[in-house]
Amino acid sequence: MEKIKAFVFKERRLASLIWLWGVFGTLIVFFAVDYLSNSFAFGPSGSGKAFWLIPIYYFFTLFLSYRTYTSKPIFKSFVQFIGQMAVFIIVMSFWGVYSIFMTTDYQENKPWLEEEAPLIFTEDTKLAFPDDAELIHTSVRKWGANFSKNIVFRVGDIDSFGRKAFERYEFYNLVMDFPNIDENSLGERNGNVLLPPFCMESKSVNVVPRYLKVTREVTNPEDFCGQRDVLFTQVRLETEIGILMVILPKEKLVWLSSSYWF
Repeated sequence: MEKIKAFVFKERRLASLIWLWGVFGTLIVFFAVDYLSNSFAFGPSGSGKAFWLIPIYYFFTLFLSYRTYTSKPIFKSFVQFIGQMAVFIIVMSFWGVYSIFMTTDYQENKPWLEEEAPLIFTEDTKLAFPDDAELIHTSVRKWGANFSKNIVFRVGDIDSFGRKAFERYEFYNLVMDFPNIDENSLGERNGNVLLPPFCMESKSVNVVPRYLKVTREVTNPEDFCGQRDVLFTQVRLETEIGILMVILPKEKLVWLSSSYWF
């Protein structure tokens, strides 16, 4: 502990401080924030918590530098701050482009996904999430700048739910054998949706969520795969948005798929 304290508070030249705290330190903080903001502890919706590390780190390093400078401490601290900000902006710019356009991911049944599911369903369909709904599956899939969210839940009183849905949307009686529905295959050309990796022989998918390829497990929703009689509706169909809802009456399941394209 004493060695760490001595290293942190060691007197250094301006150039050394800029390289240590401005460049090397900023890179370490950046990767720490990136890791924490995408960890299971935070989830994407809690990434703002991790970003508080950035101003805390900057105030800490500038405080150390101000105490170290013997002449013109305010001016030198300001120069160091500008250097740190320049490094951070450059790194963030490259990382932002890479993260948006060059990464892929798939995650399912995480606590933060389950927490958001009722709100997403209500926002996308303008229907109330049923009180007797049992959440079966929730997932998010990212493919470059495009992503989709999928929710599957079971409803005890499927007839009551159906009546409310029929008042708002027009449904069609079809046969689904995912990813096929009748004689067509769901996807970008039919439904404008980025489909989840359901009903495949493989129980996993390879993705690149950050820097290295990883394998994500895939769990098929219960009573979903195979040939099923369904009620299908296209909730929203636009160039950049595709939302569809499928009701499986016999299985008492509801599937909502919402896709957003760049």
